[in-house]
Amino acid sequence: MPKIISYRKGKGIKRTTSMRVVKRFRWSMAHRLTHGYQGHCASLHGHEYEVEVTVAGEMDAMGLAVDFADIKRACLGWIKEHLDHTTIVCSEDAALLDFLRRENQRHYVVDFNTTAENLATHLREVLQKELNRLLDRPLSVTHIRLLETPSSWVEVT
Repeated sequence: MPKIISYRKGKGIKRTTSMRVVKRFRWSMAHRLTHGYQGHCASLHGHEYEVEVTVAGEMDAMGLAVDFADIKRACLGWIKEHLDHTTIVCSEDAALLDFLRRENQRHYVVDFNTTAENLATHLREVLQKELNRLLDRPLSVTHIRLLETPSSWVEVT
């Protein structure tokens, strides 16, 4: 747990060694579960997903670990380009892939069953790569909370 930043009269701000910064994003996406899943979610359906991305980094001379706008540019940019208003589909789901391609529907192909747990793990990996690619400072995605519904979520640390 990072130290609290405190102001001491005449001493300025005491800076911590590291901070955690959290940004939240929402998007709409369809999916279905495969690999022998027998419940309702085996049918194609959609969610209004929400993700909380926690980024850790060292504070700079301005007192910022990372600008919220930079997290938004990296993370929301990738989400909008690849996931928003699309169908995420497992590469082994040939029937759904054929349909999406034949109907020229927007889709994002992954090599895993599209569970919330797998998607959260995938988001942590790709959003870390996006931050590394777009920003010139060492930052780490330390936590992902992915909400599939307002009452159901997974967390990856």
